[in-house]
Amino acid sequence: MKYKRLYFMIFLSVAISVSACSKKDGAQPSVYVPPVEVPPNPSGTTGMTISQSLNQESPKTDLDVSVIYTNSTQSSANFKPLPNGYNDNIKSFILPKGYMVTFAENQNGTGESICYVAAVSDVKANLPSRLVGKVSFVRFFPIKYTNKKGLCNTNVSESAAQKSSWFYNWGLGATSSETGTYTPMTFGKGAATTANALAFITRTDVDHILSFNEPDNNSQANIPIIDTAIAHYKLMLQTGLRLVSPAVEQDNSTASTDWLPMFMDAANQQKLRVDVIALHWYDWGNEKNDKATDQLTADAVLTRFKNYVAKLHAAYPNQSLWFTEYNCNPARSEAVHELFMKSSTAYLNTVPYVERYAYFFPKSLPVSSGSPSYTPTPLGSVWYNISSPSAYSSNIIPN
Repeated sequence: MKYKRLYFMIFLSVAISVSACSKKDGAQPSVYVPPVEVPPNPSGTTGMTISQSLNQESPKTDLDVSVIYTNSTQSSANFKPLPNGYNDNIKSFILPKGYMVTFAENQNGTGESICYVAAVSDVKANLPSRLVGKVSFVRFFPIKYTNKKGLCNTNVSESAAQKSSWFYNWGLGATSSETGTYTPMTFGKGAATTANALAFITRTDVDHILSFNEPDNNSQANIPIIDTAIAHYKLMLQTGLRLVSPAVEQDNSTASTDWLPMFMDAANQQKLRVDVIALHWYDWGNEKNDKATDQLTADAVLTRFKNYVAKLHAAYPNQSLWFTEYNCNPARSEAVHELFMKSSTAYLNTVPYVERYAYFFPKSLPVSSGSPSYTPTPLGSVWYNISSPSAYSSNIIPN
């Protein structure tokens, strides 16, 4: 039965503590996330049109950017009621290039939902039959265009110094800047809350949220019970943002009894949208199987990595892939890391279903000299100088 309670979670300011989890030491400092008001639209038209008819025929109307439309009668800078006649009565739409839109069945973003990305051209489409005439939640917001290559680093200043197109720090507390787009992460279940979801509704500097970090690992997010993970993941659907799956350990991603497939099965049963699959890969189990030369070793690692990418795409053909942590194994030499870094990025740059990737620099091979200069190390310079294409090679139009 459709979830139709009023959406009273509206506020003018938010002061919350969020967990910024360190991959290195597990620390979780409290961070204040200030509210960001949605700017007014001076032109009165945005190019985002919803229609009560198929094929964008009349009656139709335009929506404002970055607010959430629901069937609630409440209104604020971040929430508006759907226009009269449009609750449970949207059948088609026009999404202008440079924007995303999320449509959902329930007014809190849950139930059947879909997220379109108009990355390279306008999208004019009818909603899928599962949502035609059933939408009570719409959020339309700008794309944060990034390149594929990014950086995972607990030190935000270091990421900025490397001019990463996008970056994350295993937490929620940073912001996007001119040098890079920030992608927050609800590292553990304690960060995936309604309060944090509402805080992200007020922000205009992010368009994706990463989910749990290795929930199958008791030294990381440690969420062994799938139903617990699902309950907390579901809360983040309130943001209307594009959501990335939990990132599991390398060998827990495809078999029917692995953590990620069980999570995805549960999400599908509850009609919870998962837009992107996050992945980790470190060539575990092969770190002692090196070849006669560094080049031959790097080539063998690349072959295994390519096989893993293909395997994941076969398992999750309807989602884009993000490699949020990967390298050729921390135990290998700097020379092998450099060779693999170059060959793996050259490969990933050509794979259309891999949207983003971030190399994990081992503690013994840091990306820079550290504070205050953050001068790139030799391996950091290799990463710095690698170019990559746009994360989007086409529009994202899910089924």
